[in-house]
Amino acid sequence: MRNRTAGTWLLLAALLGFLGCTGANAPPGEQGASVAQSIGDEAASGKPAPQGASSARTQPQDQTASSSNLQPSPGPSQNEPQGEKPSGQEKPAASQSEPEPQNATTGSQVQGSPDRPLTRGGVPPAKEDVLLLSYPNDPDTINALTSNDTVSRAWQQWVYEALAESRFDDPDKWDPALAESWQFDQEKLEYTIKLRRGVKWHPIRFPNGKWVRDREVTAYDVKFTFDCILNPHTEAAALRSYYLDPDAKNEEDRIKIQVKVIDKYTVKIRWKKPYFMANEFTLGIPIIPRHVYSRNEQGEPISLDFRSQEFAQAFNSHWANNMMCGTGPLRLEKWERNKQVVLVRNEEYWGKPFYFSHVIYKQITNPSTVFHQVLNGELDWSGISDRNLFVQGLERPEVKQGKVVALSYEYMGYRYVGWNLTRPQFRDREVRWALSYATPVDSMIKNILHGLAVRVTGPFLPSSPANDPELKPVPYDLDKARQMLDKAGWRDTDGDGIRDKVIDGQKVPLQFELMIYADSPMYRRIAEMMKDSYRQIGVQMLISPNKWALMLQRLRKRNFDACMLGWALSWRGDPFQIWHSSQADLPDSSNAISYRNPQVDKLIDRLRVTMDPQEQYKLYRQIHRLIYEDQPYTFLFQDKATVMHHARLENIKLYPKQRPHVDMREWYSRQPRLLGQ
Repeated sequence: MRNRTAGTWLLLAALLGFLGCTGANAPPGEQGASVAQSIGDEAASGKPAPQGASSARTQPQDQTASSSNLQPSPGPSQNEPQGEKPSGQEKPAASQSEPEPQNATTGSQVQGSPDRPLTRGGVPPAKEDVLLLSYPNDPDTINALTSNDTVSRAWQQWVYEALAESRFDDPDKWDPALAESWQFDQEKLEYTIKLRRGVKWHPIRFPNGKWVRDREVTAYDVKFTFDCILNPHTEAAALRSYYLDPDAKNEEDRIKIQVKVIDKYTVKIRWKKPYFMANEFTLGIPIIPRHVYSRNEQGEPISLDFRSQEFAQAFNSHWANNMMCGTGPLRLEKWERNKQVVLVRNEEYWGKPFYFSHVIYKQITNPSTVFHQVLNGELDWSGISDRNLFVQGLERPEVKQGKVVALSYEYMGYRYVGWNLTRPQFRDREVRWALSYATPVDSMIKNILHGLAVRVTGPFLPSSPANDPELKPVPYDLDKARQMLDKAGWRDTDGDGIRDKVIDGQKVPLQFELMIYADSPMYRRIAEMMKDSYRQIGVQMLISPNKWALMLQRLRKRNFDACMLGWALSWRGDPFQIWHSSQADLPDSSNAISYRNPQVDKLIDRLRVTMDPQEQYKLYRQIHRLIYEDQPYTFLFQDKATVMHHARLENIKLYPKQRPHVDMREWYSRQPRLLGQ
């Protein structure tokens, strides 16, 4: 599922090092011992994450795309009835006594053959070679359609697949994946998509102990996926926002697409309006298995109506939200919370195989522990989130002798402090500007990030044509901050050192709690710097460290005053998800600060139906300017990804336009790491 909803913006925690292999909002992790030893246990849980293309075509084109890798084995030719019948048409699950499917191999490499092609790196897949990675903390969910963070995406990345994927080297171009071909009718705004036959879902074990295997991907899975997204009661608000028309006169017209099954391997998807990111949100969505998510623990249908509230409630708390069942080159072996996630190579994958036999993510919450494990050869690749450690590591003998390789590169994301605009102290634009003036961003970059970052002025990166270069970073100016607070009526009336103001008949002190990610030394140091600076202008800030899962829950419920986070961006993005007023009050939306600006709304609405690239850039820049003037975020910086990896890894290429900037499918190693090492 590399193309995770192409234009979606993903929450970014502090660990850009972790993001070096993923990309989105990233959480923390905890260390696990002997994680590479227990391969072969029964499949555990781990929710799938939404997939989407990280790029977009300027305008959907009349096109026919076709695959060239394999000749898929033909599947059954009979058509399923178009009505959804989750129970009657599906094969019975295997009995409880059946053993778990095994992928075990031994030796060094599997020789290439017509039936077993070479990997994307051009070499035979290893018989046994373990790729050891790390992650910070467990996410609260890994459901492919409802999760919206970088850790979930990292795990799902090669487990789930979309209909097509945008290329790492040229994100405007698309290659077939689950779709064998597609055509787009510009007059009708309709995609006709032909699925690749013979693609099988990974085996999965239901809670009742029964295994389900040998299930083929069909058009009914595609329609089911969109039904789950478009159900107004599922927790897929961030993804659903791209399919909604905020100007619709009635509820029936709010959904901008129609999905129709033609036969078992053909689906039509029609857009009611032109959309400049139609490719991303038609072809780039991760497809999930209907035979899993439409059924309860006993394998019985949840509801025959996938748009019903009854179904949504079951979907939001589904038993498979702790599991992953995809079609990709890796499949989930187990997820042990607070310890590890084990992925194994899918030996029945339809495309080019993954080189490594196992990919194991060890949970390590302490950045110092990550740093030393990479240097000691206990990890193959990891981001070094603490820039002090990264800079120190450049002088370590392991790096100087070539045993460990250090990399830094531009990462498509930015950091910010978000002000919850439902809180009375942040309603005044002057207050938000004053806080931005009092935030010493340049000192943060110099003293905390060792210069490995650049200032940002809004939601678009400095190198993007969407960025307005005339807007300058807000300077650090405490006198200006004090003047703005005085002008807005915030004064220290009781001599306690904290400004206050009477709002709605009540005296409100200018104090707030800043929610930060608990396991990030960088966020802690930045927060301490902010706290000291704000104190000097009569503002009291309390620091509230939270574990990643709790942070996500608080964001979804808007239970915070202010938050320090980041967004991971795509090659092209739709600002609707974060900045449109229609998302301000929706549960689980990405507009967690409840930002509203009717002018921004109009510009976003125009952008979404504008196909000319130059006109798009003009609209982007107008949106940028209005958001800059409002300062709903204090925009901090775009920091570089800082990564260290074991020198045994080969063929690592960097792709500046496409998150996560590396394609692990291309990697191989000069010497294998065996299980238990």
